[in-house]
Amino acid sequence: MKRFIISGYHAIETILVSHPELVIKLSTSRSNDNRGLKIIKLAKTTQVNFELIDSKRVDSIAGHSKHQGFVAEIINPVFLSDKDIVPRLKKLITSRILILDSIQDPRNLGACLRSALAFDFDAVIINKDGSCPINEYVYKTSVGAVLNLNIFYVTNLVRSIRSLKDIGYWVLGFDGNSQSSIFSEKFPQKTALVLGSEGSGIRKLVKENCDNLIKIPVSDMVESLNISVAAGITMYELKKQQLN
Repeated sequence: MKRFIISGYHAIETILVSHPELVIKLSTSRSNDNRGLKIIKLAKTTQVNFELIDSKRVDSIAGHSKHQGFVAEIINPVFLSDKDIVPRLKKLITSRILILDSIQDPRNLGACLRSALAFDFDAVIINKDGSCPINEYVYKTSVGAVLNLNIFYVTNLVRSIRSLKDIGYWVLGFDGNSQSSIFSEKFPQKTALVLGSEGSGIRKLVKENCDNLIKIPVSDMVESLNISVAAGITMYELKKQQLN
């Protein structure tokens, strides 16, 4: 199983609370303040192996100095796959799914995952080959959302979209050239939103398999929105409609 380093107070706190079994070893240079005492208490309570070290060693383990005094070696959780989509999502009556096509910036991916958790999305589907791996930067930007979402890593995004459509999902893709606005779209109870890479958007075949294409209308002075900003706006709009 893949191992890597995560750092920062919130990322460490979240994994200790929700999935301490993924932590191989925790290291901290803080033991005399509230945050340090809380992390040490959580490590003891969950029986996670930890050590107190000086800040230079934390720098060395983390590979940078923006760790807030906390660093841990963890095992990446096992994510869901293509074959899990239908059994996991078929019985949901009202459902929101985020599909991310080839997001390559880990901070954008982390921010999208954080918004998906904030707006109560049931799952996030990510293509394996064209996307960045879930790593330290994704963990930190998502503020632990990685550990609290149903994340499907799939080999064929088009096949996954077709599986969703077979179980009643309406699939909407984002395209800046579309004439349809998200603010005039009526989202069905089971909706999947597809957002594409930072540069080229969703791929041609993925786009062709969407039920409709929509856009976020913006000022003519702005060419486009950052992918994580666009995702956040759209997920909020979808949740708001479904709740009203």
